[in-house]
Amino acid sequence: MKSKSTCPKCGSARIIQQIQVMDRSDSGNQALSLRRGTRALGGWIKLPRSFPLDAWACGACGYTELYARAPAELLAADGESLRPPAATAGAIGQPGPQAGDQARTMLVIALVAAMILALGLLAVVAIFLSH
Repeated sequence: MKSKSTCPKCGSARIIQQIQVMDRSDSGNQALSLRRGTRALGGWIKLPRSFPLDAWACGACGYTELYARAPAELLAADGESLRPPAATAGAIGQPGPQAGDQARTMLVIALVAAMILALGLLAVVAIFLSH
């Protein structure tokens, strides 16, 4: 339907192009999308990648087809998600990228714990000085 501009079911040329398809969730309405692979946010936080869908519908019979807006990017994300973990590891004796991610995560946890401890000590000092 997208390439021939005619409906494969009834042959009509009354095609409505690039309709946004919506989905409803607990957080409200959102564009219907495919999810595949991940994208980095801030270097070490990974979020799922979303690929929006558009619909092409026949105005005569209602037949509808869905198309990914960025099929090449979807294909690349599919290739990334199928890559075995060993392919991303470092050389023998060298830490892979996951070791760096784990080290950063542990550093963030340690900093948060230190901040909580410092705030607790400040609260104890404030209570002691107020008496």
